[in-house]
Amino acid sequence: MVDLVKNRHGLLPGGVRSGGITGALVRIGQVDERVGLAVPVTGTPVDVDRPQHLKTFVRDVVEPIKPFIEYKAAMGDAQQSGRLRSLVWPLFFDHTRREAERWTRRLEQLAGGESEYDYAEVAEFWDAIMDEHARFVAHLLDPDERELIDTARRTGNVFRSLGAGGPAGAVSALVAEPATVAGALVQHPETSAVLSAAETILDFKTKAARNVEAARIKSIIDPRLADHVRREALKFVDELRRAVRAR
Repeated sequence: MVDLVKNRHGLLPGGVRSGGITGALVRIGQVDERVGLAVPVTGTPVDVDRPQHLKTFVRDVVEPIKPFIEYKAAMGDAQQSGRLRSLVWPLFFDHTRREAERWTRRLEQLAGGESEYDYAEVAEFWDAIMDEHARFVAHLLDPDERELIDTARRTGNVFRSLGAGGPAGAVSALVAEPATVAGALVQHPETSAVLSAAETILDFKTKAARNVEAARIKSIIDPRLADHVRREALKFVDELRRAVRAR
């Protein structure tokens, strides 16, 4: 019998430190509010023109998030090893952990005076995230939604191939899913293969989110999750448009 430690946030597998996790979860909402207001834990408004103020703000935001990242990693390991039995895939735990780690890295880069997005990093990170989103969607749709499932799987194949990066990634994607890639380029001819695919999946997610909300799609997708992945696709497009290619 698996040893489970129960706290007010649910069941944690034995060995997972519940105290730190509980505290982290309680602080997450507070941190989120402070980020939106640009007010650090000390309560002093951030003067972005003074580097030390920004560094203090980032430290006060990042440190409370670290136990939450550890929590995601621990839960993923527990699910994969069988110590935790839930309806959350190990890949989903890993997916959210990588998103949180990237968020903290981005804040630390800003604190260090680096504000530009690196094109290669943006493309590599979001190609993987979009691929996984597509596969998650495929598994959360009702089995009768054959056409949408097929679309989601083909979209995942495109982003998985684009993950190779550069011309090789575009060629690999075109070979893997010629109709999907060609269709994206036709819809968005003014952009690169990666940006075309990003804008196409944003269109797909926007339509899907509306249909999930209106119950026009048979699925077990929560409307909030559908909107979440739509907003992440929007962020991908935004970052890609602002990213700087290495010289």
